[in-house]
Amino acid sequence: MLKHSEISTRCPALSNPFVSVLIRSYNRLHCVLEILEVCKAQTYNNFEVVILDQSIDDHWESHRKEIEEFDSRFRVVRSKPLGPPGARNVGVAHCRGDVILFMDDDDLPVGEDWISYHAKNYADPFCIGVSGRHIHQPNEKSRYKDAQWAYKRCLTISFFFKGRVFTGINMLKKPVQWLHGNNSSIRKSYIIKLGGWYPYVVSDHEEHSPYFKFQKVKQPGEYLMFDPKPIVLRRFDIPGGVERRTISLHTLLVHRMQFYHWVISTHFPVRFYGLYPFFMISCFRLATRHFLKGSRFDDIFWIRWFGNKFGKYFYIIQELVLFPVLILKFLIKPKPKWNGQVSKT
Repeated sequence: MLKHSEISTRCPALSNPFVSVLIRSYNRLHCVLEILEVCKAQTYNNFEVVILDQSIDDHWESHRKEIEEFDSRFRVVRSKPLGPPGARNVGVAHCRGDVILFMDDDDLPVGEDWISYHAKNYADPFCIGVSGRHIHQPNEKSRYKDAQWAYKRCLTISFFFKGRVFTGINMLKKPVQWLHGNNSSIRKSYIIKLGGWYPYVVSDHEEHSPYFKFQKVKQPGEYLMFDPKPIVLRRFDIPGGVERRTISLHTLLVHRMQFYHWVISTHFPVRFYGLYPFFMISCFRLATRHFLKGSRFDDIFWIRWFGNKFGKYFYIIQELVLFPVLILKFLIKPKPKWNGQVSKT
């Protein structure tokens, strides 16, 4: 068991941490205003809000005055579009808090204790990060038929490195293997230590990148956790979010190939290259499943000719035939290097 002196040299106990709520936004500032209303009503007082706005100029100008005059604790940082990992890295660099709390611009925190529920966990010096609960409708109890099955899978990573979410459970869980990108908080000092998020994987897979490193560098006793008390309402009626986008199967394949070849090959090279054919099968399977169930697709040649029911299957066959070419490209393509720095540019 660690002595108190050993604990204090690492992460301090934070009974009242200064929390930076980081909202990354792209052309949804009207939704951000709703989030700000919730933040303004919080019972927790020791916080700031940083809005990393990547909107087009016209959208920004139409909401500028209302946002800038909202509250002195709320700041706006304007940026060109950076993609999810780049926006996280740049946003963190502008945050002053001991703890960074991430919020997507198309969802909504629930309740006046949302920040407080995150902050209280950092009184434990071993707590490094917290993921909160996601609900799909107000007053939701549970959306899982088998609650124990969902609990076991909550924020775990499969053998082929698919991040299992299951953040609709209403039971505390610690430790977990990774943190969701939305309604999650983590000590800023640890984000710096981990080097932030790998900036070249532009899909939702990028959420995992620092947590592979965390599992290797964490000190004895340190953990990530799931806390069901801080709640966010997922608003699936707002277009543009994950699983509400128009993305081609080819793009989905490229995103997962980036994740495998640039992130997984770095952290788990023996497993990845030793089982390479199986990883490629998993890649195509997962991308296809996302294509069929999770996104909208408006302008595909096969669908225009054969209709939605059969056309998408012809399209899948087309991408399967071309998939070996994509594999070859990633085998010979140099891996973009990440210097592990979190900066304001």
